[in-house]
Amino acid sequence: MDPRSISTVIIPEEIRVTGICPQNITAVALKHLHESGIVVLRNAVTAASLDRLNTTMAPEAIRLAKIDGQHFNFGARCGNINQGPPLDDSLMLSDVWVNPFVLSVLAAMLGPYPVLHYACGNTALKAASNGRQPVHSDIEFPHPRFPFSLVVNIPLVDMMESNGATEVWLGSHTATTFDDQVQIPNQLDNLPTRAIFPALLDQRKTLSPPVRTCVSKGSIIIRDLRLWHAGMPNLTPSPRVMLAFVWQAGWWRGNGLVRLPVELRAKIYSWEKSSQCRIAAQWVEKVEDQQMDGVAASSTSLASSDLAILADLSQS
Repeated sequence: MDPRSISTVIIPEEIRVTGICPQNITAVALKHLHESGIVVLRNAVTAASLDRLNTTMAPEAIRLAKIDGQHFNFGARCGNINQGPPLDDSLMLSDVWVNPFVLSVLAAMLGPYPVLHYACGNTALKAASNGRQPVHSDIEFPHPRFPFSLVVNIPLVDMMESNGATEVWLGSHTATTFDDQVQIPNQLDNLPTRAIFPALLDQRKTLSPPVRTCVSKGSIIIRDLRLWHAGMPNLTPSPRVMLAFVWQAGWWRGNGLVRLPVELRAKIYSWEKSSQCRIAAQWVEKVEDQQMDGVAASSTSLASSDLAILADLSQS
């Protein structure tokens, strides 16, 4: 493995159109996930699907940015907001939500019937060149030192350094623990919670410096939830939308619920049956907050609902 690059698995067009993931593609993706904590599946989703979503979400991002009191992840200078995928039936696309190549990798990594506990997105708006996030983990609890949760990121456009391709620290997932990160505000040098301690970053950098997730449209990024990473500034005037789906092992018994309108129930059940997965849905009559489409604000914890699991599996 080249420590300076993100491993990519190319899905040939003749294979993509079948919707069936060959075992060799799954195997290679697993290898990279175990070693690097991240893999890119190139040509996993059609540009047409992404264009349909971006046509809706990019203008919506500009509107959201103007809302008084808008929440920005790690502060307004970073220009990064949460923006959930649209939940109109016509925009609920199976190759985005339950992509067969992604699901093949998830099931092989996490076990049968992986569970979707979070569906949202990170939109990078125009920011200054110093608008990077601190290097952090997405985990806010003691966690196992083996795979239990994977993040599926789907950029809706080509993702480059100029529009905020994420910085990732390859292999950092293999030994990290909850103790590696700031757990309470002002614990160290005013660093925010979840930030990785600088001394650990210096140590890791000598072994494997960070790289950027520059990918072409149609690529899907799968990363281990434990992997250290940082959002980077979008230096262009165009919003860069990147969907984020967090899948977890069934045995983890996650807390998170995906808020969905009840009229989508038949479609979701059909997806679950055909894709051999589960979507932890909270059915509602109407989703009012389009910024958080698919996310129940009171149920976004990625921790296990089973305290015994947390206690047993978080041991060093």
